[in-house]
Amino acid sequence: MGIYFNPDNDSFKKDKNSELYLDKTGLLEHLNRVICTNANCISVSHARRFGKSHAAGMIDAYYSRGCDSSELFENTEIATKPGYLEHMNQYQVIHIDVSSFWDVYKDNVIEKIQEYICDELKQVYGDSIDYTKMLSVILLSIYKLTGIPFVIIMDEWDCVIRNGGNSELVHNYLQFLHLLFKSEESKAFLALAYITGILPIKKIKDESALNNFREFTMLKSRQLTRYFGFTEEEVKGLCDSSGIANRFME
Repeated sequence: MGIYFNPDNDSFKKDKNSELYLDKTGLLEHLNRVICTNANCISVSHARRFGKSHAAGMIDAYYSRGCDSSELFENTEIATKPGYLEHMNQYQVIHIDVSSFWDVYKDNVIEKIQEYICDELKQVYGDSIDYTKMLSVILLSIYKLTGIPFVIIMDEWDCVIRNGGNSELVHNYLQFLHLLFKSEESKAFLALAYITGILPIKKIKDESALNNFREFTMLKSRQLTRYFGFTEEEVKGLCDSSGIANRFME
């Protein structure tokens, strides 16, 4: 149970314990349909404050082997769906918030992401893995050792693109993403990729690094629309359950 590798379910637990919690676990049903398939790369490109990070914490809690979330998901929408227990807490999960690394490291952000992940991998696998290799090769080695594939969650994946004025850094970063999500190694170890950001992938010049992602944008979120932000019915329900509507009428 680490911060970046096999995180716990504390983030989702706090969300679920909040007064204004809404059940968005139906998103996991869609992810379960594409996990371990050739459609397993999902990109959510939405504006801020639409629940992208909340969803990422929920995905941690559901897939990560670093926790037991059986009680946490009781009486939720996903608990009524086929395959619910089959996938729960069965995967190696890596969760990175790129913006937190960018805020501190900037020019060596790629190296630091790999360093922090490998530090946690070492705590679990010790000297059985060669950590001097590319991250994609390291993850493949762990997959071959354990037989357990990876779910990779990347919040603010486009942070380097949006803020980096260094074209070489941007290019190297996109190549790093290519190794994680589209390389020969990733075809073996990657069960699911879920990345969030603001920029649509098609706006990136070097888009071939990520052109295997199915993109859900503000205008074209299709079947995932109801899992981000709030619908009118949900807002009305929250107002009723919290008593806000009554306070305004007094």
